[in-house]
Amino acid sequence: MSRIVFVLVLMCSGANAADDRVDFGNEIYPILRSSCVECHGPVKQEGDLRLDRREDLLASPSVVSGVPDDSELIRRVTLPAGHDEIMPAIGEPLSLADQDRLTQWIRQGADWPKSFQQKKHWSYIAPVRPGLPSLPAAMTEFPRNEIDYFVAQRLHDSDLVPSPAATPETLVRRVFFDLIGLPPTPQEVRAFASDPTDDAYEMLVDSLLNRPQFGERWARPWLDLARYADSHGFQRDNFREIWAYRDWVIKALNADMPFDRFTIEQIAGDLLPNASESQKIATGFHRCTPTNVEAGSLPEETRIEQVIDRVNTTGAIWLGSTIECCQCHDHKYDPFSAKDYYGLLAFFNNTKMEADRANPKSPSSIQFNGPRMEVSNPARSREIADLEKQVDTLTQELTQRKAALHESLTSWADQFLQSLGNAPETHVLNIVRFTSLGKTDTHKVLDDGSVLLVGKTPPGKDEYQVTCKTSLAGITAFRLDALTHESLPGTGPGRGSSKSTNFVLKRFTASVTQARGNKSTEIDFSKAVADFSQKKWDVNGAIGIAGSKGWAIAPEFRKPHWANFILAEPIDVSDPQTITFTLTQDFGSARTLGRFRLSALTGDPGGEPIPVNIAQLAKTPAVEWTQKQKKQLLAYRVKFDEKSQKLTRQIAGLRKQINTKKPDTTLVMVELAASEARKSFVFDRGDYRTPGEPVQPSTPGVLHPMPDGPANRLTLARWLVDPANPLVARVTVNRWWAEIFGQGIVPTVEDFGLKGDAPSHPKLLDWLAVDLMTNGWSMKALLRKIVLSSTYRQSSSVSSKISELDDKNRLLSRGPRFRMDAEMIRDNLLSVSGLLDSRQFGKSIRPYQPPGIWSKVGGDNYKYEVSPGTQQYRRGIYVVIKRGAPYPSFINFDATARLSCTVQRSRTNTPLQALTILNDPVYVEAAQALAARVLASSDFQTTEQKMQHAFQLCTARLPSQNELAVLLDLLETQHSINRTKTDLPDIPKANTILPATITLAEFHAWQSVASTLLNLHETITKN
Repeated sequence: MSRIVFVLVLMCSGANAADDRVDFGNEIYPILRSSCVECHGPVKQEGDLRLDRREDLLASPSVVSGVPDDSELIRRVTLPAGHDEIMPAIGEPLSLADQDRLTQWIRQGADWPKSFQQKKHWSYIAPVRPGLPSLPAAMTEFPRNEIDYFVAQRLHDSDLVPSPAATPETLVRRVFFDLIGLPPTPQEVRAFASDPTDDAYEMLVDSLLNRPQFGERWARPWLDLARYADSHGFQRDNFREIWAYRDWVIKALNADMPFDRFTIEQIAGDLLPNASESQKIATGFHRCTPTNVEAGSLPEETRIEQVIDRVNTTGAIWLGSTIECCQCHDHKYDPFSAKDYYGLLAFFNNTKMEADRANPKSPSSIQFNGPRMEVSNPARSREIADLEKQVDTLTQELTQRKAALHESLTSWADQFLQSLGNAPETHVLNIVRFTSLGKTDTHKVLDDGSVLLVGKTPPGKDEYQVTCKTSLAGITAFRLDALTHESLPGTGPGRGSSKSTNFVLKRFTASVTQARGNKSTEIDFSKAVADFSQKKWDVNGAIGIAGSKGWAIAPEFRKPHWANFILAEPIDVSDPQTITFTLTQDFGSARTLGRFRLSALTGDPGGEPIPVNIAQLAKTPAVEWTQKQKKQLLAYRVKFDEKSQKLTRQIAGLRKQINTKKPDTTLVMVELAASEARKSFVFDRGDYRTPGEPVQPSTPGVLHPMPDGPANRLTLARWLVDPANPLVARVTVNRWWAEIFGQGIVPTVEDFGLKGDAPSHPKLLDWLAVDLMTNGWSMKALLRKIVLSSTYRQSSSVSSKISELDDKNRLLSRGPRFRMDAEMIRDNLLSVSGLLDSRQFGKSIRPYQPPGIWSKVGGDNYKYEVSPGTQQYRRGIYVVIKRGAPYPSFINFDATARLSCTVQRSRTNTPLQALTILNDPVYVEAAQALAARVLASSDFQTTEQKMQHAFQLCTARLPSQNELAVLLDLLETQHSINRTKTDLPDIPKANTILPATITLAEFHAWQSVASTLLNLHETITKN
């Protein structure tokens, strides 16, 4: 239809249209260059056709001068989409406007002036503030500020007029979402609707710009660019702390940090003179890069991939360029070479390595190193200082107590000797043979008589057989010490993994064997006691007493433990005899002892055994004690001194509190010392293993010169935000414009190059870019200018003429209307329901998600626990992002896993989105809370008033009579259905306290209505 209209206009315009010459340089050559030369240019000439040179095109039969109907070029570009012969064969077909320009150009003689010289692409020419266009009288009332002049001129040239202003209710809701990402309250809507003047609107905009929620709303698109997430990515998707960077972004945006400073601190804050903690935290921007720490990954390959990602991200965000194409070759369309690319890479090539092997010889030992920086927290520092003061006080008291005990050590030893009586004594057994049925490589017997298992850990079960020789009478028990050692995973005592250093002793048996005749006698045990047993894994299970599956020690890992196996009857063992112990460990997963010691006890085994050396020391005259022996005696005495024990426990408790308050950390960039600087090269075909020509840090030659200064990231950052840079300001304002209007003035927000779309309003784009720079790079000032414009305030209704001539709103003939982003949808629904927790900053939160999402192979397994209390209802910007398993309801609404820089999210419309809002427990709770909020309100008495209130909470406007009737009918239907049910769930306790007169049936009927309102297209759409 549009094509027919265009042809009719041409026919009616007669001779005047024929005299309307098409400008080859400005209208035709850009079409050929962007859509044709990929296949018909200097590199390739498909079908022996070349269209980038005058002589080739004019000699081609594809272009018949003056006769477009006989020109193969016109036939090909006007074929229907999907046709086998359509040109261009790859990518989008030419627009109708471009087709008609080519047709008119050929009809006019296909003139390619000999004097034509290819101009530099518009985006590489620094913007100059254009003058405001003159408007016809019919348009003079539309402009409120400079933006509107450019929009009005383009509308007039396209035979369109602006749409009427949006209603006050629509406008106030729109500006709330655009500036703070949250809906207005009904009170705020009514206040503005009662006074929708320009002055009142301006005051409202200023108020929103100064609210702390502004930074949270605008941090979301920036964190997409920064690829911010809480985990590494890849298969070993472990967590890391970098949330301090996210908080830095929010605070910087709230403070309206100038965008040039915002840029410099993120790229090179660590290189600023006397860099502050905040400036170092800002460099987390380029530490958000995904990191591969899979076993067997190559550290240098991982490092290069990170550096390449930093170059690509910088190019996308600040240059709006697909510079990543130059990793392997010169750019095919844009004026960037591979050498330009690696010159930029050299700036990022001198930071500390983030992941490396702990053992250079072991491919599986790769670990994440950071580099990390501690984040200050004054409140926590004060708490730690107070706790340490208490520790010092108690330590002094304990020291004094020990001194007093030391003074009376001699008299105590005499009393101790008298009281020894039948107290148990410990005798370490001499091991003569050790075997492992699990085929453990080897073992060592250490100086203290313990056995240390070394070599490869058997993957499954194991059984140790230990033969000992002794000559003891009156053995009443055997002691098993499970000991730690630095060579064991996580220091042991188990061998399974460094995270869970558990062991499972299924059975402990012993037998006495005669020297002659090889006759063995099983030893019977009456019970067992241990210093600690895991729940349901009591030590008595190891000797066959029912109620336990064996002895284990979770979660008391990384510390020694002991168990006494008490004999049913004392035994005497003479020298020719041996004792053989069998330690059965058949749990699997290498949950076996890594180091252990066996001892025999004599005397009463009921209490804590007395070490042999202590008993012997107590019997030695005091005059013969050495300093070491005195310390041993004192340590033993202190251990059983009630006052000392209490002080020791108190000190341990305080130290445990201090440990739980360990400083938070964040990832930062750290430059290598000059002596460690790496050399940089152009990689042949982009492969780091084939370095070619060496390069120095440099910037692309097509752009402005690099400023004076050392060739480091700080100089690069200053080059980026130099006012002479033709791209940065344009690219930045275009992204902000796209956030508000749904598409940029340049629709391809990620590509300002030859293959990108031309700007719909080039002079407006330049005016905004220059205005940003001359206004101190203030984001808030620019957003204020946009939302105060008449262009922004238009209704989003689509007339038939707009649908025909501006269906995609490229000309800005109406206000923006599009579905909200994932985080905004969640924030909106929690806000209207009354559940939203507005607390800011801190560690990421975990709202409800279906079980099993975080199940994975490799890396650490994390248990997903929903954040306590109302923490789970904080804003979406704080929701944890695990790259390998991102929050599913966000993904359903087109959020990304943050695996790479995302300049603009896609926006889809699928049934899964409706199912999410209907069934996700987060949104079910929101519906329940909204129902309770409406029912509990004392400001609305009748059902109609309550329904209008609920509708206004969700949409900011009151329902029409038809809409109200439909909702009241739904309420009555649901009430009837629920009235007959006998299995209705209770009203959630977390919701607002309801009047006692509200029945379950009434509440669940209102919940159904609330769920319907939350699912309205209008509720999740920014209109």
